[in-house]
This record gives sequence, structure tokens and C-alpha cells, in this order.
Amino acid sequence: MILERNFEQFELLLGTRTADGKSGFHTVWSVSGTVDAVAVIGQTMHDRARSTETVIANAELSKPLYSIMTKRSVLIPFHAVLRRVRDGKIFRITNNADDAKTPNGAKLDLRMHSAEEYRLPDASSLAQTETEGENSD
Repeated sequence: MILERNFEQFELLLGTRTADGKSGFHTVWSVSGTVDAVAVIGQTMHDRARSTETVIANAELSKPLYSIMTKRSVLIPFHAVLRRVRDGKIFRITNNADDAKTPNGAKLDLRMHSAEEYRLPDASSLAQTETEGENSD
């Protein structure tokens, strides 16, 4: 199948949080596995806002939407974080793709996951640290 020939490697990233002692957290990201998939851009939020009557605030700043396609047997959980190995682009799954698959008897072996671009600090390293804290007024 043409689509399978375009599959590339993605790494599943797992965030482990520990308290920083200052009412916040440190998140260390590590690779927890790999999956073969292809990411296809669906549309940007700016395009979506132009195609509807609803005005979406800050459409220029919104993240584009993607379809991450895998084999039918691969189910990536909601809010899982993936990094495309080729260029380091980070994605976060935004749906439960349990029903978004071809039937078992179909020749097309495909499952579709919705995703958005996601940002981690220093996405090029295998272990990354993100500092999160509560805003104080």
C-alpha cells in the first residue's frame, strides 16, 4: 500500500513529573517506545475560522490540526505525546481513535488519530525538562 510505504518512525514520549518544592513540577520526558505512522496536516485553525461563520479568537496563533495514521492494530491513547524522528516535530493526540479504523476484513489496514502540534522545551534531546508552576498574583 502506498500509505504504508510512507510510514516513518515516531517516538512515544512519556512525561514523568516530580514536585520542585516550590508548588510546581519538573517534567522529564523520555522515549517509551516507537511506532510507524504518517502525519498529514488537516487544516490550520485560521483556515477553519475562515470556512465557518464562527470567529475563533487568536486564529493566527492556533495550532494546525493533523491526522496521524497508523496500522489498524496501533492505538495511541488520548493526549499521548509523539515525536517524529525525521525532524523532531512534536504532536499530541487529541482524540480517542478506538472507532476511527478500517473494519477488520478490509484490505486497507488503517487507524486515524487526530493530533495537534505540541511544544516541549528543547525537543531535540531524548530527556527533556519542563518547569511548570502556578502563577502567583
